[in-house]
Amino acid sequence: MLPRRVPVRTCVACRAGGGKQGLLRVVRDPATGEADFDPTGKRPGRGAYVCTNLECIASARKRKALERSLKAVGCAPDLHDRLAAAVAVEPADGGAPADTV
Repeated sequence: MLPRRVPVRTCVACRAGGGKQGLLRVVRDPATGEADFDPTGKRPGRGAYVCTNLECIASARKRKALERSLKAVGCAPDLHDRLAAAVAVEPADGGAPADTV
């Protein structure tokens, strides 16, 4: 049996590819057309992804990459702040202990 193919998502800021677990999802709400953070990754609507580092979030904010990628009319006022807060909460190494021998 062939191994299951894992879809690759691309960061809108640095264009690095990866799985869903290593990226944060931003979704365009179908009703309002506004971009908002989707921590569950399951909300309906068009989605875009950004890396879990502050440099990518800052770059996406500066270049308005999320709005452009989603073709959104705007974004939630505190969207980038909530993305940065989510990065601060998540462990950078995926939760693995630092000293494993």
